[in-house]
Amino acid sequence: MPENKASTTIISSKSHRVRIAPNRRTVVIGERCNALGYRKVRESVANGDWNELVQRAVDQYEAGAGIINVNMVGLDIPEKVLLPIAVAAIRAKVDCPLSLDFGDPEALDIALGKIEGRSLINSVSGEREKMDEIFPIAQKHGAAMIAMTADDDGIPYTPEGRLKCAEAILKEGEKYGFTVDDFIFDCIAIGVATDVGAGTCTMETMKLIRKELGANITLGASNVSFGMPKRKTLDAYYLAIAIYNGMNAPLTDITHDGLKWAMLVADTVNGTDKLGMKYIKASRQEKAARLAAQEEAKQVATTV
Repeated sequence: MPENKASTTIISSKSHRVRIAPNRRTVVIGERCNALGYRKVRESVANGDWNELVQRAVDQYEAGAGIINVNMVGLDIPEKVLLPIAVAAIRAKVDCPLSLDFGDPEALDIALGKIEGRSLINSVSGEREKMDEIFPIAQKHGAAMIAMTADDDGIPYTPEGRLKCAEAILKEGEKYGFTVDDFIFDCIAIGVATDVGAGTCTMETMKLIRKELGANITLGASNVSFGMPKRKTLDAYYLAIAIYNGMNAPLTDITHDGLKWAMLVADTVNGTDKLGMKYIKASRQEKAARLAAQEEAKQVATTV
């Protein structure tokens, strides 16, 4: 792929800017501030307690997430009430770029209006109704978008079909002034327990979209392990393989040690982590934390 064809997508908060590009290190979109997917978040928010959500944002950001995804779908309280509160609660504690997952476009519009910087919308697709709803909101707020490689006919079963979806999204987006830099394409991770060809199709899709469009790429990386034992092990290996095949902005749990190291290894091997400097830094930090914990344990033992 020619160097000048590579896309650069910028997501920002009030004082932090994240640059996503194929020739740069992987940028993690933290998945854990999710009321739909995590019972603890759902229950605490339902009870009016935002501490669980905020602490998850802090933990992910400190673990190395470049962007925090926020999802308030699935509660009895309207999303248009909860999503702006969630955004404000997180930003009061940590100034990090945000990705907004949503079910209600009105909630998305309201929440984006409360954020300084450039956020990421999660997500649009090639479905006509979705594009008609979301493109004007993204244009209004200057937001970037995750774009699912699916359309009104569903998810294509071939890499070529998913590429056509991506191309159609870009073509429609041009009417609103969007370019490939405004999109991160989700090449769609499907559980390997239900589709024997799912993993290969996704990997080939990523390579094809990167070659033809130069686009940035994401996956809901944990989707691949649904229905399988030892899910985190499968997720970690899949994450490393996906990064090597072009994914550079995964939606995943960076607080999980195995997933974090899978990403660091992949970036080191493919050369985006120059000379493994981030890998070395993380290793030193881990060693320092372990030694500090051992010293603290010794001090506690001597006072007992």
